[in-house]
Amino acid sequence: MKAGGKGCKYIVTVHDLIFIHTPQYYHWIDRQIYNFKFRRACQCADRVIAVSEYTKQEIMHYYHTPESKIDVVYQGCDPVFSQEIEAGKLQEVKARYQLPDKFVLYVGSIEERKNLLLAVEAVARLAARGERVHLVAVGRRTSYLDKIERRVAEEGIEDLFHVYHGVGYTDLPSFYRLASAFVYPSRVEGFGIPLLEAITAGVPAIGCTGSCLEEAGGPSSLYVSPDDVEAMSAAISRI
Repeated sequence: MKAGGKGCKYIVTVHDLIFIHTPQYYHWIDRQIYNFKFRRACQCADRVIAVSEYTKQEIMHYYHTPESKIDVVYQGCDPVFSQEIEAGKLQEVKARYQLPDKFVLYVGSIEERKNLLLAVEAVARLAARGERVHLVAVGRRTSYLDKIERRVAEEGIEDLFHVYHGVGYTDLPSFYRLASAFVYPSRVEGFGIPLLEAITAGVPAIGCTGSCLEEAGGPSSLYVSPDDVEAMSAAISRI
């Protein structure tokens, strides 16, 4: 089948198949629709673009798409994250949001798949050893945040955990530049743009193994298992 029935060739880009890995976050009917559309698109397209080698392997595994039909084309990020920021702008953002002098940054939606709790547990473990590290999370609030905040209260580290919702895009590069390190503990991603934004801004980054983050962060970032609190705390301490 060709697009529009006129013999036009076409290309489809697949960003991820996360709905297969975390079905609990999707309605049953939505999963069926996504699966049908993705499978059909991969069958009918002349070429399939995957945004990471990980996603390519997923497409081959779940939809039996021939490897010869798939091209990996990595995503990029806004060039604004590589641009220098005047000291006055950084200080203005720091003061307006009341950011700590030194902190580890997380950027992304605050949902269970993103696994922010791992970073919270790591910060709590460091605090218990006398190493107090602030964790700043920028992202959309979800019910998962309630679980995180309960854990924060249990550990008595309320002063070390800071959440910001609705940060303006023009301020986001300053958050990266002000951070001492970046952490992206997600269990599964199609690519992981926040990790790329961090390294583009020159921030040392920590990601998790198991999906594509080692591709997004490259060989100079650190990686830990998404369930290894000790390894995450060691990585944060090392940076």
